Amino acid sequence: MTNPLDAHAILENLDAHAAITRLHRDQSGDLTIGLPVPPPAADPAMFYGLPGELVKAADPSTEADPVGVLVSALSACGAVIGPGPFVQIGNTRHPLLIWPLLFGRTGSGRKGQATDTAEIFLHHAGIGYGDLCVTGLSSGEGLIERIRDPDSPDDPGGTMDKRLSVTEPEFSTVMARAKREGSTLGTMLRQAWDGRTLAVLTRNAYRASNPHIAIIGHITPKEFRLRVAEADMAGGSYNRFLPVYVERSKRLPIPEGVAPDLLASLSGRLHDAVKAARQIRRIALDENARAFWSAELYEEFTAADDEDHAWTEFTRRSAPYCLRIAALYAALDARTHITTTDLGAAAALVRYSIASAVFVLDKQMRDPKIDRIRRALDQAADTGLTRSELSALFSRNVPKQTLDELLTSLTATGQYETFTTPTGGRPSVRYRRTSPDEERRNKLS
Repeated sequence: MTNPLDAHAILENLDAHAAITRLHRDQSGDLTIGLPVPPPAADPAMFYGLPGELVKAADPSTEADPVGVLVSALSACGAVIGPGPFVQIGNTRHPLLIWPLLFGRTGSGRKGQATDTAEIFLHHAGIGYGDLCVTGLSSGEGLIERIRDPDSPDDPGGTMDKRLSVTEPEFSTVMARAKREGSTLGTMLRQAWDGRTLAVLTRNAYRASNPHIAIIGHITPKEFRLRVAEADMAGGSYNRFLPVYVERSKRLPIPEGVAPDLLASLSGRLHDAVKAARQIRRIALDENARAFWSAELYEEFTAADDEDHAWTEFTRRSAPYCLRIAALYAALDARTHITTTDLGAAAALVRYSIASAVFVLDKQMRDPKIDRIRRALDQAADTGLTRSELSALFSRNVPKQTLDELLTSLTATGQYETFTTPTGGRPSVRYRRTSPDEERRNKLS
């Protein structure tokens, strides 16, 4: 059934606090007025199960964004578990493959730290993850060569292990290679996400049956917008990826890393979880999860299928991604059934991904300093932050006049406000996000 909602209504129907209801518009709905779309806000529900524990344990020791660590861990776990567990949608079998594409600004995004932090647990778990790790996607033929079927029992170049975990710290290079005339890379990536046999008609005629390939890409929002074209989006190469916007979570001059005892304990649990997950085959929704999916999540994550905006092209696979992630949470808990809690955690992550796509592909110019202030104020909630605390976000290197202009532009939208708190002397002026009721009143005034 065709959904009559337009893009703005679809955005509003997604989780209100997770990202989308903060789109800036005037009373007529004009998105060209006010501030650009804000960066996404993480819902704590996504930090669930053993992957969530890994993220929480590592968070004090790294500047990486917790969401970046989470999706990197899920991707790596899906790769190392292998093709055994799957979730079936209709007649299509979906492997538990997650392909996060981490968007972060150069330097401050901490994209590499996010993936490195997640992988430290995988490397210490003693499950052979290091043997699966490669980088340097250059061609479809090269991808097949890495996991091609052996020509004979004595063929040293082939392999029966089709698992692969690819990390691409310069994903813009992969995008450039995929756009070359005659390149088969885009086609092979689309087939690999589905777990379909990879093959090209060349003189060598190599093929890779039942591939199980996870890909983690890193790119800046600006690079992506410069590289991508409408044809690329519509072709489906990039909607196989889960867009995730990341920022530095905190400032740690000398990060200590995960404590050895904690690393050993969690890596041991991960070892056992992966071994148990490898024994699982089909993962299905339990009765309550089926009702939750049918009544709420299915419509939410398929609502944009008939829209033609750039961000909707990037999120066409939100529904299967939600089920893949939920199934992965279940598999790592040695369960063959998805619960409503699994679905809720997966949905929170997919909503963050949709918000990331909207943010990255928003065509308005944005000031990185405003984005940082807004994110800090959103996280501070009702307590807000003082002007001094906001200045500290930039190591107090932003001139007073510039900071004043940034704060004035924020409060002028009605979405942020100033308030005072008593101190025994001169009241302290603080900034915070406006309450939803007050924000509605501001829009109507």
